[in-house]
Amino acid sequence: MSARETQLKLELKKVQQLYSKMQADQLALQKQLKEFKTQAGSFSDVVEQVLPSLVSIYVMDWDTEEEISSGSGFFVSPDIIVTNYHVVEDIADQDYYYDEDELEQVLVETHDGKLRLAEVVFTGNAEEDLALLLISDFTFDPNTGEQVDSPQEYPPLELSFDVKVGDRVIAVGNPLGQFVSTVTQGIVSAIREPEEYEEGDDEEDVAEVKVLQTDAAINPGNSGGPLINMAGQVVGVNTWGLEDADSINLAIASEALDDFLAGFEETIEDNSQN
Repeated sequence: MSARETQLKLELKKVQQLYSKMQADQLALQKQLKEFKTQAGSFSDVVEQVLPSLVSIYVMDWDTEEEISSGSGFFVSPDIIVTNYHVVEDIADQDYYYDEDELEQVLVETHDGKLRLAEVVFTGNAEEDLALLLISDFTFDPNTGEQVDSPQEYPPLELSFDVKVGDRVIAVGNPLGQFVSTVTQGIVSAIREPEEYEEGDDEEDVAEVKVLQTDAAINPGNSGGPLINMAGQVVGVNTWGLEDADSINLAIASEALDDFLAGFEETIEDNSQN
């Protein structure tokens, strides 16, 4: 049985469980936004502005129908989602480009409460820690578990390369049940160029791309989501916090994401000419 056929046999019970989890997540987010508005004033308006572009991602073992991992992502075009590579690394190789014979799919929860399949179409390596997903035109019917044709385009977020130390930023991700802090605020405390990392560095796990250091908490709930400025533009992709270091969290700079997207376009062009 092909990977696609296996995935389409997702049982009704599992679909209903995920929809129930999604409803709980939405309630958690609304509660958090209410608290955030009280604490942060106009910051909540920026968060609400970008929410339609955010997704939760569920990586599944299609044989057991169990969840392997989860994370956040956001639209960079009406049907392309960016997330962290480490969210999908259990099912997708490094430096991977879509191959119809090696199809890898995940479940994506969109902000409008839909559950869709998405294909992993492009990945970087562990240092880049970026991956792209192509969302399908089908949603799962929570009553039958079957796929229903439901074309939908989602608003992409705009990238910004204008970021300075001291700028206010917000790390955002779709809520993921057990992770309560998915909207956090802070400042850019440092901008770190890749040439700063040398072999033997104590922070050898840091991506070898330009990153932003921030005191806005980055956790499994907002990993893969956007780090946004006060105009709602993406200045980075939330990635991780350093272990044993308080208030040191890292996001891949939007310049690195822009280069990654350009690499995807070049790969498409190269493959279309072959």
